[in-house]
Amino acid sequence: MTLELVNCKSEIMKTIVHRNNTRVANGYGWINMEASFRPDGVKGRINFGSLVNLDDAWIRPGEKEGFGFHPHKDMEIVSLILEGTMDHKDRGGNNAMIKSPGLQAITSGTGIIHNEVNGENTPLNMLQIWFLPNENGLRPDYGALEFTHSSYTNSLKEIISPEKEDGKISISQNVRMSIGQFQESTSILYKLKGEKHGVYIMILEGSAKVGDVELKKRDAIGVSEIKALNFQTLENNSKILVIEVEL
Repeated sequence: MTLELVNCKSEIMKTIVHRNNTRVANGYGWINMEASFRPDGVKGRINFGSLVNLDDAWIRPGEKEGFGFHPHKDMEIVSLILEGTMDHKDRGGNNAMIKSPGLQAITSGTGIIHNEVNGENTPLNMLQIWFLPNENGLRPDYGALEFTHSSYTNSLKEIISPEKEDGKISISQNVRMSIGQFQESTSILYKLKGEKHGVYIMILEGSAKVGDVELKKRDAIGVSEIKALNFQTLENNSKILVIEVEL
């Protein structure tokens, strides 16, 4: 992707690059994970704004046990389903089978107890993305969304926003998340929505370039002190995730 400053010539763009091969791997037999961020730190990476966890998880076909029912508190928990079907159940009565491409968002707030397993006899790949909430002690909330591949082909589709809008999920944090897949090499302008915001970009498939930095599959880059960016995909069918957060 090519990144440009727009109407902010006096500003100096800051970047931090996280290569795929620097992610931390972990597994339990039924699940394999590679983390770019974790709350306990991944090679010194604690957060990018409110983003504190980004785990790339693969769950084996037919896995029905998972971690078992377990608690979360005071965290915004997003699951982006990239392949397969996730089966979610929680003690608040929320039950959902979410197919790819799909999304789940949980405000854990005062506390939830849930479990997630593979809903089919095919591989399940999902990103587990956690954000600090805008305040602690919130009432727990749950949302799920399925969308079509065509809805994000050759454009960035916003799937998470702070506001409640059709075709999106809102969470209790000033976060916007967009996904796009581009059939050909494409340049896309992204305008940040806030003064003190940054973007964390992960290449889900294919490759792209930001400034002089070429990014391949599962590489990521955090960019701050900009108002807009124009990124260029390098391969056909490159898929990109853009997370905008307040810094």
